[in-house]
Amino acid sequence: MGQDERNYLSHRLFPNSFEEPFEITSPETAAYNCVAWAMHDSERWWEADENYSWKEGVALDNTISTFIQLFQQLGFSVCPDVTLEKSHEKITLFSNGDGDCSHVARQLESGLWTSKLGVSYDVAHTLDAIEGGIYGKVVLIMKKVI
Repeated sequence: MGQDERNYLSHRLFPNSFEEPFEITSPETAAYNCVAWAMHDSERWWEADENYSWKEGVALDNTISTFIQLFQQLGFSVCPDVTLEKSHEKITLFSNGDGDCSHVARQLESGLWTSKLGVSYDVAHTLDAIEGGIYGKVVLIMKKVI
């Protein structure tokens, strides 16, 4: 990763990322987004829109409650904290305070998190590295048995 890329991502989009672990882990691609990446799908773009992949019966809007419903259909349930649990996979939903889900991140076996940044890179990071940036803050944690 070039320093210019790190400066752009960090200073403009994720101001906390110089203080916290934040590593680009893939080339840029528009093939999938953060929702897909949270589901281990790097083939499709998941969005609450009839022109993209989405679960049948789940509303076509971006509210946190819709994303809860989506991930519940995929076996996740709401949980109280981000503590690493070896028998569970965890995701976090982010919001900018408007009631909509702005981003989804998935916890890695190391305890770090992984995110797909729109049409840009995948990154490994702490939650603090992403919070306070363009995605807002973590508003909900969910987990499922693996």
